[in-house]
Amino acid sequence: MNKRDFLWFLLYPVYQTIGTIRHEGSHALAAMAEGAGIKKFVFWPTFDPFRWGYVRYDGYTTWFTTAAPYFCDLITFFVALLIILEAKPKRRWLWLNILIIGMLSPFLNSAYSYFRGLGGLGDTGKLLSNLVALTLLFYAWGLYHCYFRKKTWHPE
Repeated sequence: MNKRDFLWFLLYPVYQTIGTIRHEGSHALAAMAEGAGIKKFVFWPTFDPFRWGYVRYDGYTTWFTTAAPYFCDLITFFVALLIILEAKPKRRWLWLNILIIGMLSPFLNSAYSYFRGLGGLGDTGKLLSNLVALTLLFYAWGLYHCYFRKKTWHPE
């Protein structure tokens, strides 16, 4: 890890906002696909209770709307993994941002929701299953393979 890599952590609020838009946008798109109308779309933190963001919609939805962010995370992660392993971005800043936005963010989003769901809270509380745990293992493997493994190519 480069010392300059740590500077990218200063952009955490930007990365969190992008991740929240992806998460809540997935709920919203799935709800609209199931015929619900979107009443409110919030992608910034709120308090009482604390949430990174939320979507309010009217109309009937199924488990698909609840699970949409996890499908989106999985697709985002897989596409980022393919870009890093196959396209091999030459610029370190591009490679690192693909890693953070495309791989680390979905991993952290799913892990946060998974552990929050263990107490019955949030989306994952409704969906908690072995599949979520397997997905987290896949994310951890991909991050290890793309960043920490010495034999994997990455720009210096």
